[in-house]
Amino acid sequence: MIAPEEMYQCQMVNCGYIYNPEKGDRKGKIAKGTRFKDIPDDWHCPVCGASKKAFRPLAGPGSVHAENAKTQETPEQTSGSEGSMQKYRCNICGYVYDPAAGEPAAGHAPGTSFEDLPDDYECPVCGAAKDDFSAV
Repeated sequence: MIAPEEMYQCQMVNCGYIYNPEKGDRKGKIAKGTRFKDIPDDWHCPVCGASKKAFRPLAGPGSVHAENAKTQETPEQTSGSEGSMQKYRCNICGYVYDPAAGEPAAGHAPGTSFEDLPDDYECPVCGAAKDDFSAV
């Protein structure tokens, strides 16, 4: 049985497809035993067509569960003026960039403010441009 850290789930609304390396993806011609990180970057979700960027591991660093645990802060931790810990929401799909969590899978360490992300930053779920985000 494969570990949950090796399985990735599509984060698009109403999808939830789980890529399991033990099964591969017949539709996308991905052989059984292919790890998610070894799938070509132009691969798309066989259910909804989302890009590889729309996937997160089921467990471990970068997973939805790890992000949810980090974002369950007290009001004292989230209050304050506009600053480096300001969260930003994608206006296209609703994804929230949380600087406290960062995006380690994309090379953005926890603590990276939205302003410090590169100008060519894209939403990891839908691929929207940095300009398509608004402060939460």
